[in-house]
Amino acid sequence: MQIDPLIQIDTLTAEHPQTRRLLCRLGVDVLTEGGLTLREAALRHGVPVQDAIRALEPLTRGAKVTQDWLSATKAQLVNHIVTHHHAFTREELDRLGPLLETARAADGAAHPELAQLGGHFRNLEKDLLAHFQMEERNLFPALCATDKGGPTPISLSTPREQLRTINAEHQAVEELFLNIRMLTDDYTVPRDASPSLRALYLGLRDLEDDLHVHLYLENHLLFPRALPGETW
Repeated sequence: MQIDPLIQIDTLTAEHPQTRRLLCRLGVDVLTEGGLTLREAALRHGVPVQDAIRALEPLTRGAKVTQDWLSATKAQLVNHIVTHHHAFTREELDRLGPLLETARAADGAAHPELAQLGGHFRNLEKDLLAHFQMEERNLFPALCATDKGGPTPISLSTPREQLRTINAEHQAVEELFLNIRMLTDDYTVPRDASPSLRALYLGLRDLEDDLHVHLYLENHLLFPRALPGETW
């Protein structure tokens, strides 16, 4: 089945995260242009839309990542986000931190960009862990309470403030990943890479792909149900 040229970039990359890097190679900035349709993005970057569709189609033949969550309750979405995405991210941060130090020791002389990569990774780890803590202790229990017919909690009574906070934190994390992707040349493993450096680049790539789906579930499925009428 051919990709609909009117599909939004956000939706396409969330349902099929593997399309993200190809879109980047076509010139699309998936961070800032996610609200565009595929046709609009192709037109903006001078790529014939049918050429883009032909290139992307082989990457979309698997099942849609989000298809089982379109009709889920808020509590079901929250449980999946915490037990799958939060858990995966915490495990990967724990694994990739030491791996980064090993790669810097083995490859740092040939690849001085690893020092800057280390700074971005530490900021990413700090921001994500603090964000997860806020969601799990405050925001998600409040959303689950409304799912059971309870009143809207005080923490959700000012949706514009809540929106600004959530969007700012999500955007900060996406910008950190943009910096990481630029430093690693879109996670291209150097020919002279040690096994540690190869594993680091592939791990960071998979972590970003998972996070993109994670943020899609929150921004497009969970939060609009919690705060209807707001533009997410």
